[in-house]
Amino acid sequence: MKIKDRILKIFISGITGKVGQLLTPLILEDKQLELVGGSCSSSSSRIGEDIGKVNGQKKIGVNVSEDIPKTISIDLIIDFSSSAGSMIALETALEKGIPILIGTTGFNAQQKNDITQASRKIPVLLASNTSSGIAILKNLISHTTNIIKEDFSLNISEIHHAEKKDAPSGTAIDLEETIKEIYPKKEVSIKSIRDGLNPGEHKVSLNLGDEIIELTHKALDRKIFAKGSIIGAKWLVNRQPGFYTMQDIYS
Repeated sequence: MKIKDRILKIFISGITGKVGQLLTPLILEDKQLELVGGSCSSSSSRIGEDIGKVNGQKKIGVNVSEDIPKTISIDLIIDFSSSAGSMIALETALEKGIPILIGTTGFNAQQKNDITQASRKIPVLLASNTSSGIAILKNLISHTTNIIKEDFSLNISEIHHAEKKDAPSGTAIDLEETIKEIYPKKEVSIKSIRDGLNPGEHKVSLNLGDEIIELTHKALDRKIFAKGSIIGAKWLVNRQPGFYTMQDIYS
């Protein structure tokens, strides 16, 4: 029986984080999904608390754990933890032979390589941004191929909340890589701002000299990342081993 024909058992790595806390109620409300567990940093005071209580809801009889228990049955891991936490979640996914959706950013070269290597054995969806809007933005950029032939410059600017640790953002780097695939000889500058509570804003500017074209994506609510993760999880669960992105869903 394919997993799509039964309830999908989800584990959230990074359940006490900003996106993890938004994911919890969405999964609990979805009749196609079952939240079987969630983990957080070993330094968190929420370890041992009921997951429902952590998110201001009624108890569900499942407690926040420090790691991913090897004894529970899981169909898919959604990870919004830290770069180090993602590697632990990835190793567990490999051990269990299950898909993993990674929404964490800030990976170094070795960690990126580990993720790529893991995708040869299990389905891995790596998304620096799980919103549908960014996937659409990247598709729009790809459609400029062979359209813009005169000299131009490309710039990316991004704004995030003051607590975001990595700069540039994973999304900005992802956009840069998308542009480099289309225009390999072009230099792309990235400007990062960390201020306030902004969920995320990214702007790609094409300067043609006497005119400027700007493509902007603004996250008005962090829920879009949680909603996009659920879309991605449902899409990923019955895929063959491989490396996937959110663009694969919307292509």
